[in-house]
Amino acid sequence: MTGDDGMKKSLEDELVQSIFRFKKLASKGFGMDLINNNNQLNITELMLINEISDNTLNSEENVGISDVKEFLSVSKPAVSQMLSSLEKRGFLVRDVDKNNRRNVIVTLTDTGREVLSVELENFNIKLKKIISHLGEDDVKQMIEIVNRMILITNELNSEEN
Repeated sequence: MTGDDGMKKSLEDELVQSIFRFKKLASKGFGMDLINNNNQLNITELMLINEISDNTLNSEENVGISDVKEFLSVSKPAVSQMLSSLEKRGFLVRDVDKNNRRNVIVTLTDTGREVLSVELENFNIKLKKIISHLGEDDVKQMIEIVNRMILITNELNSEEN
C-alpha cells in the first residue's frame, strides 16, 4: 500500500491506521449517525442502557457501574458523565440501594425503554447488513484476531511492567 506521497507504508503504519479507522467507525455506531440523523443515543450510550435494561430496584442481579465500566472499556468518570446525561434526558434514574446504601441502582425509565427498543433495533439491522456483506466467516475471523491482539498486547504490557 502506498501513502498520499507515493511512498510505501510499512505494515506497522497500516495496522495503526486501520485500528484508528476502525475505532472511528465503531464510535460512530458503524454509520448509524449518517443514516438516521435523529438518533437520540450515541453508540456508547446505547450499549450502556442496553447493559442496564434488566436492572430493577429489587434485584440482586443488577448490572452495576463497575460492570458497565468494564464492558464499555471506559473510565468510571466517563460512565458517571454518561449516566448524568442520560438521566437529564429522562432515559434512566439512579436510586440508592436500600440494602447497601453505598451502592447505586440504575434503572431505565419508560422513555429510556422506548428509545432503547427503537435504537437497538436500528443498530441490529445495521450490524446484520454488515455481517451479510462481510460474511460470517470473515466476521468470526475478525473477532478472533481482535481478541488475540488484545491478549497479546496485555501479555506484552505485563512483561514490560
